[in-house]
Amino acid sequence: MIPIFEGLKDNVAKISTLQSAASKLLLGCLALLLLAGQASLVSANDTVAAHVDEHLLRESLSLKGDWRFMPGDDMAWASPTYSDAEWEVRRVPGRWERPGYPEFNHMAWYRLTIQLDSNLVASDQVKSLAIRTGKVMSAFELYAGGELVGKVGQLPPLGDINYDRQRVFVIPASAVDAHGRVVLAMRVWGGPEPLVNAWSAGPSGGEFRFGEFAPLLLKGVVGELPGLLFAVLIFAFGLYHLYIYAQNKVLVSYLWFGLASMVIALYGLMLTQWKFMLGLDFGTLKKIEFGAIYLFPALGIQLVWAVLKIGVPPWLRMVQVAFVMFSAAVMLIPGQNVNFYTLHYEQFLALGVVAYTVYVILAETRRGNPEARSVAVGTFIFMATCVNDVTIDLFHIETPRLSPVGFVAILLAMAVSMARSYTSMHSELEAQVADRTAELSDANEKLMRAASIDHLTGLLNRRGFTDEVSQEISRSQRSGKQFSIVISDVDHFKQFNDQYGHACGDHVLRRVGELMRDRTRDVDRVARWGGEEFILMLPETDSEGAAVLAEKLRETIADNVFEYGGERLSLTMTFGVAEYRKGETLDACVARADTALYHGKERGRNKVMIGNYKGLTLVG
Repeated sequence: MIPIFEGLKDNVAKISTLQSAASKLLLGCLALLLLAGQASLVSANDTVAAHVDEHLLRESLSLKGDWRFMPGDDMAWASPTYSDAEWEVRRVPGRWERPGYPEFNHMAWYRLTIQLDSNLVASDQVKSLAIRTGKVMSAFELYAGGELVGKVGQLPPLGDINYDRQRVFVIPASAVDAHGRVVLAMRVWGGPEPLVNAWSAGPSGGEFRFGEFAPLLLKGVVGELPGLLFAVLIFAFGLYHLYIYAQNKVLVSYLWFGLASMVIALYGLMLTQWKFMLGLDFGTLKKIEFGAIYLFPALGIQLVWAVLKIGVPPWLRMVQVAFVMFSAAVMLIPGQNVNFYTLHYEQFLALGVVAYTVYVILAETRRGNPEARSVAVGTFIFMATCVNDVTIDLFHIETPRLSPVGFVAILLAMAVSMARSYTSMHSELEAQVADRTAELSDANEKLMRAASIDHLTGLLNRRGFTDEVSQEISRSQRSGKQFSIVISDVDHFKQFNDQYGHACGDHVLRRVGELMRDRTRDVDRVARWGGEEFILMLPETDSEGAAVLAEKLRETIADNVFEYGGERLSLTMTFGVAEYRKGETLDACVARADTALYHGKERGRNKVMIGNYKGLTLVG
């Protein structure tokens, strides 16, 4: 058509003399040009499919639409100078009509011409051109400017199918001709006869885009992330429920839920491009995918009936066995033909099971089964997605597969139902525990008090003192009022044990505890810190005030005479004082007081030392 039009353009005066047929041909050409929109004349042989400027290249150009198509196989068709004007137009993506092209061994070519803007041709951006291919059944080679830039699978005579792989291929700058044209040619093999008869062939889905390499690659990775996230989350979901079952074998529904979730996660991973990261060949990946999807109905039956708490009828057990056999067949029988032969049978059987499951759920709902209502919504959604996906396989409708959505819906429904069942099962136990807790609360409180008291002196022990100080720290942070810590130690305490026995030492400790408790305020807290060490917390008291009290205690104890076994004994104590600093821990404050105590003992004992910001201060 285009050569005739160019000839007419050079001699407009002769248009009126053309015959009627030529006039109709000219009008047809004009109409074609108007409909093409961006189409323009390039040469006597080729039509430009799209013009690409810098902005469009950066955003990437969708190649979804009309390509030139020719069944057969001739390597001359890869040449950019070959004329495809007489080829028919086919949509990409779009599968072939059955039975494909057996007369050409199911081989065919697609061609598309892209015109780059002159500014792009003169820039370095032509060095980063790339094309992202969608899914092509069952293998293909891609040429740009007559050069092979990449392939997926193997074309005959090797004939290795790989119809799920999506790739980003670099287009060399040499593929762009002097006029800025890039001629893309895709050599496609439909696959073996059983596959073509079952699913047809050709570009079956995904995105075909033209642009810069890095953005195309990044978009491909980002686009596959939701699928990976879905698989990981569902797998973790299943693992969690298996863990719950391992802790309590009574929860059988959690076992089936966990197994079903992990099978769904595996299937979800097989639907993404991430599966190729596993390093397995395409045939093995497909067997895993089909094995998982065939096994799920058997697990789904077990799960639903377990959640509903009803028995599985014998005939349905046989159906479960059939699904398991389907799964085993695709996994164990070599080659991919078993996939093509069994898929439709498995799908129809699965639809029947889903329909029967809906009937059972409705019947259980009428009987008042509380779990049936929760399961119903998810099952209905799952059935709708199954119908959608079966329709895609049967009629090759170009619409997204929704089975992952259905899987999520039914898993969520099952999770809600199991959570409700779990709550109901434990409600009585919780009531019993509540009653028992009420009975034990008083005893626990007494035990807690006992656990906070030093049995020898009757003072707080380390644990009780720590709890009290924690509360005081909270009050101090709210009010801004400080408090102080005083730690003390009986000087030469070991001599009492050595000379008079441990009973004497215990008597001394009890007496010291009584003196400290009697000479402190009610709001103060006195505790035995350990051994012969005592510790005090003085609320709303700075280090100077604490030192005054410590000095009084030191004098009281030094002036006191202890009687034991007819002996009159005297003793002294050394004190370390530290004021609590806002934001520090109790351990840090006690450490400063302990350091002051240590230095007091170094200076002769029977001393009061303050550990403040500037260092150590001796009192008195």
